[in-house]
Amino acid sequence: MPDPKNSEIQGWSGYKSITNKEIHITKENLNDININKKKVLGRGHGCSFGDQALLSDGMLINSSELNFINWVSESVVEVGSGVEIRYLLSELLPHNKGLIGVPGGLQVTIGGAISNNIHGKDHWKNGNFSENILSITYIDNNGEIKKVFRENEIFHFLIGGMGLFGFIVSTELRTTDIRSAWIKEKSTKINSKNNFIEFVTSIKEGELDVDYSVTWLDFSSKKGLGRGISLTGEFIDGESVSKDFVEERIKENKYVFNTFSTNYFWHLARPFYNQKTLNLLSSLKYKSTKSRVQEQVLFYTDYMWIDNRLIPEYRKLYEPKGFVEIQPLVSIDNGFEQFFELLDFVKFHNIEPLFPSVKLHKEHEHMWTFAGNGLSICLDLPVVRRGKYNFEYLIEEVYKFLSTLEAKVYLAKDSTLTRKHLSKLAPGVDELIQKRKTIDGKFIFDSEMAKRLFQ
Repeated sequence: MPDPKNSEIQGWSGYKSITNKEIHITKENLNDININKKKVLGRGHGCSFGDQALLSDGMLINSSELNFINWVSESVVEVGSGVEIRYLLSELLPHNKGLIGVPGGLQVTIGGAISNNIHGKDHWKNGNFSENILSITYIDNNGEIKKVFRENEIFHFLIGGMGLFGFIVSTELRTTDIRSAWIKEKSTKINSKNNFIEFVTSIKEGELDVDYSVTWLDFSSKKGLGRGISLTGEFIDGESVSKDFVEERIKENKYVFNTFSTNYFWHLARPFYNQKTLNLLSSLKYKSTKSRVQEQVLFYTDYMWIDNRLIPEYRKLYEPKGFVEIQPLVSIDNGFEQFFELLDFVKFHNIEPLFPSVKLHKEHEHMWTFAGNGLSICLDLPVVRRGKYNFEYLIEEVYKFLSTLEAKVYLAKDSTLTRKHLSKLAPGVDELIQKRKTIDGKFIFDSEMAKRLFQ
């Protein structure tokens, strides 16, 4: 058993941090961990924005060395929980295989993908990451290694259970067949609110048959809210690729817009980061898109991992205090009015995000999973603000307003939600809390988020 390593650990957004020790677990030392003697939490690459993968008063088990990938059959692959999705793709794409629910951040580990039941740009069509999962091998609160399947109740609580039901060791995933590893990206200029509604409806109803969809919104003008640029993706026939080719494409980009080094760009840009600058850049982006429709062929990971392609390490813009990201999902069961109310609120309070992307979602069988018939948008709130509203006041106003919309908040990115708003903004979480008490009454598996919200 390796000696624990001292680590300064923080959430991806830089807002929450702790000092603790991590145990880097391997397949060989799985049985050596005395898991029921202290608080425990699994941790992967640290892609959760807030405090969900942080624990200050217990043992953090780092999964990064559980990095094995084994083919079980032509369509099923066994994957260690520490494998980052980008490295799994380097194994799958050369075989023209893919997964459902691949997120925009390809550094997410398989353990994190399961614990948060993540989603991607295909959510409205294919659902959450859970659609891939056939089995889960995990360590329970008694330190026993178990393998469970869909017919086992605990299987469904490990998925989306935020690490509070056990430490995930590995999983078996059913892969999907794809035409090739190449995507035809179609950029469509959306000129108005009505145009946006027509576009989303055509995607939702299947009139526009595509594999992926995300929409960038232009917040430069209150009058023009709803306009933007949609980026749809469709698999096409293309040349075969090798594992080496994929591994070259999934390297972390060190240059913003492939030009400016991340070592200095975000530091130099920080003094100019304000809503006036964002609005100017947003307006330029929208107006510079001259033609109604543009097409280009992109490699799969270039289409999916937009941050890495264009604005890598953008979190440095918010240093040293970091930022908070809130991702609300607003129902469109009764139309789009509430979603546009949210856009008005965002514009009025000057909280337009750096990259305001909108995704379309669909329902999931379990209420605690981030899903529903609606639209989501990511809101970035710098801890250090230059506007008329201070950080603490604005956070509370956001949650109060989202409650009036009966929106749902994505807990994987949350770091500021309070118990006051929990049941309203995270419907279904009460069932998760009660099941946790039944299975693990001593709360062996714990986190800073769980302490903040559930205990």
